[in-house]
Amino acid sequence: MTAAEEYPVTAAFRGLRLDRFLQQMLPRMSRTAIQEALASRVRLASGALPKPSRRLAVGDVVTIVPRPPADVPALAIPALAEGAGWVVVDKPAGISTTPSARRPGEDVATRLGLAPAHRLDRATSGCLLLTRDPVTARWFDLAFRERRVEKEYLAVVAGSPPHDTFVIDAPLGVDAGSRVPNKVAVQALGAPATTRCEVLARHGDRTLLRARPLTGRRHQIRVHLAHAGHPIVGDLLYGGDERAFLRFLLGRGDAAPAGLAAGRHLLHAHRLAFRDPLAARRVEVEAPWPADFDFGRHCNVVLPRTGS
Repeated sequence: MTAAEEYPVTAAFRGLRLDRFLQQMLPRMSRTAIQEALASRVRLASGALPKPSRRLAVGDVVTIVPRPPADVPALAIPALAEGAGWVVVDKPAGISTTPSARRPGEDVATRLGLAPAHRLDRATSGCLLLTRDPVTARWFDLAFRERRVEKEYLAVVAGSPPHDTFVIDAPLGVDAGSRVPNKVAVQALGAPATTRCEVLARHGDRTLLRARPLTGRRHQIRVHLAHAGHPIVGDLLYGGDERAFLRFLLGRGDAAPAGLAAGRHLLHAHRLAFRDPLAARRVEVEAPWPADFDFGRHCNVVLPRTGS
């Protein structure tokens, strides 16, 4: 099985148990294999838990997602919070949000069988919101576009900004002069982009910032901080010579920043806040400080409370 398979529930299967439904849809699949799929790879469009005894309703869609390739190592992606149609996970650095031809089966969406409501770069860790059904996906897509989802990042940057709080307001567009496809740059005719920054701690030639993107452009925080003269530590693409990033893509070990794993930059999606689409409650989720965020480990930084 190389692609997700979908099975709509018609009137003929109204009220049938989920495991019996799959046995009828997949007569060549053993009961043991069906139980294995139910434990990890079956999704219901309604968002209900795929229990074997679940009675199906007409109009629901049962989806079986493929197994990751056998050579993909297991990786813990812990859930931080969840609702009826969504879940926020703590994405590790080094794993992509969505599938890519270079690393099939290694992304969060494929491993968990869920649809991301937004993206985090491969080298960025932290809060990632995923959806379980199309209705919830559309709701969050609109919420992100209308800026009803609050996003807050932590970044360790080079240098020491002159002010404790500052706003970077610089339009962004595709860098046509770069050899890296879809690289972004500040451009006078680009799309409006604004990032609000706050210094949390300073130590030597590094600074810990809280960054709040007020718009949602590709690579916005990374480009804005580099434009301000304070690139994110470990950012091979925007931290200086993009040839280091190209060497990383080619698997050259010398591209790894000192003290960091190859392909890791010190940007962490620390917090998400939004309204639950099905419940009258505000949700605030925080991802814990990553172990490889060396600024906090060496400088004993205590994060201020959100909003302080």
